[in-house]
Amino acid sequence: MVIACERGRIAEGRTQSRWEVPIMIKQIELRLVDGSAPSGEITLKDLSGIAAALQELVTRLSREAADAAGPGRSKQYVEEFAELRLDAITAGSTVLKVSKGPTDKLDVEVPGLADADDRLWDILSAIGTDQRPNWTSTLVAESAGKLAAALRGAAPTTVISSPDRADVQIDGAQIHLETWAANRLGSAGSATAAGWLEKVDLHSHTFRIRDDVGNTVELRRVIDDNAAGRLVGQWVTAEGDATVSPTGRVVVLNHARVLETGDPAAAFLSSRVMSLDEILASAPGPDPSVGLDLTDEEAAEYLRAVRS
Repeated sequence: MVIACERGRIAEGRTQSRWEVPIMIKQIELRLVDGSAPSGEITLKDLSGIAAALQELVTRLSREAADAAGPGRSKQYVEEFAELRLDAITAGSTVLKVSKGPTDKLDVEVPGLADADDRLWDILSAIGTDQRPNWTSTLVAESAGKLAAALRGAAPTTVISSPDRADVQIDGAQIHLETWAANRLGSAGSATAAGWLEKVDLHSHTFRIRDDVGNTVELRRVIDDNAAGRLVGQWVTAEGDATVSPTGRVVVLNHARVLETGDPAAAFLSSRVMSLDEILASAPGPDPSVGLDLTDEEAAEYLRAVRS
């Protein structure tokens, strides 16, 4: 595997499709673009986070694939094929060369473990699209979340490539860690939310509104976001595909459409406060300035009530 840090340039992506037969991965290149470290360098913290998460992800995918393929491979054998090693650091773009798999075994395709490499690339692509595959187990999702967090912290953009694989480009602004959470949020169809538009990010197409009681709803992949961005600081309504929390509250609207709306409290704020005299004058009932006009029966009933 190769981890390359470069500033201001994204390597051209290969368009070669996968072969029909499984191809085991021997090298991967992660090119970190515009990272926080100077060009050609990477902080040890970022390197540690990426390396630990990637090793854990590869190991867990390999274990699951070996179990699915049936008996015949020992745990040690699986661990050897999932092992990642740092070979050298070359000059230029600070390229860290790392190999995958054992060095003392024949270069053959191993049933199950080749499938693990396919799934590894599926997970990397899923991080790029921020869409968790349905087949992802809890442990694999946990590792994918760690890797997503490490990549987002290391650089705004990461381009991942390997021989015989299509390149994967990951935009850190598009990564949402809750996608990989164990108690991840669920879908609830279309929904509408209303509130104050307080955050606009045209780069990631992500907005946020806050309702009257302080609850926030994140708006992702906003439709016509340039027009919606002009509504920041105003009351809006948004409609989209809802994602709900475990308690059932809408927390995200995907593919949201944002429309301007009025202040929900405007009708109350514009109301005139009436004085007590006005309320009494408009209230139904007898005029207190004149006597009561009672029938004989009503007068007798009144006197009877007074004497009782």
